[in-house]
Amino acid sequence: MKELFEKQLNGTQPLTEEVLGKLQQKEYFNGDKKEVGDIVLHAMLMGDVVEKEGEISELPLKLITLNERHFNLFEYDERYVANEIPTIKLRNV
Repeated sequence: MKELFEKQLNGTQPLTEEVLGKLQQKEYFNGDKKEVGDIVLHAMLMGDVVEKEGEISELPLKLITLNERHFNLFEYDERYVANEIPTIKLRNV
């Protein structure tokens, strides 16, 4: 999972108190609080396919924030490795 986020990990500065104080969204996707020193990562979270009769199926995507501590919550499909923003889905538990 880490290799998907390598560009973001190497190109993003850790959160400072000043930046954290200015953030509107102070929590990650899973509800954990963002903390000073975190490197905030962005990913597209895949939802369930929505099928509507007579229409093309949709794959809902949602932009989320996470950090390295959350990697174990997600998995990815090899087809999306080349995307600029990693496309991931929740692990089946």
